[in-house]
Amino acid sequence: MFAIAQLREEEVTMLVQVIEVIITLAATYIIAKIVTRTLGKIFEKTPFPEEIEKGIIRVSKYVVYILGLFVVVGVLGVDLTSLIVGLGAFSIAISFATSTIIQNLVSGIIVLGEKAIEMGDTIQVRVGGMNYVGKVVKIGVRSTVIETEEGQTVFLPNSIFISNPLVRIEKAAKQEGETSTKKG
Repeated sequence: MFAIAQLREEEVTMLVQVIEVIITLAATYIIAKIVTRTLGKIFEKTPFPEEIEKGIIRVSKYVVYILGLFVVVGVLGVDLTSLIVGLGAFSIAISFATSTIIQNLVSGIIVLGEKAIEMGDTIQVRVGGMNYVGKVVKIGVRSTVIETEEGQTVFLPNSIFISNPLVRIEKAAKQEGETSTKKG
């Protein structure tokens, strides 16, 4: 018959650590679910496109999982100092490598939040000596797509709408109750 009293001290310590790890993993999973649901409910009330909402929810969930992993590693008795320093250096390298992407993502959120442009608007923006005029057909996480009068599809990084003058030539007509476009 197996009795806990027969276990050696190291075995008891290991058993306690295993139980702590299981509890930590379960708590991390539950917290990630709560964060996901809470953000989902918050985003139901916002005008952000679904792809931005999903991206923010996904990143938030990963942050919870990473924090849970740190707790698990700490429970196992591993010194986190060198791991945190290494991850800090890795994070700096990643942030430099993805700075343009991050800039476009943040700019996209600002453009959507301020409603500077909307689907169907005809806009004009000048970038590096080029003048782009067209109808907004898609506002994405990293870029906005316009279609020119010549039928060209142009993908514009969202950051240009923050750093360059933007002219809304024609505002899109409202879906309900409004049939003509407004100037503005």
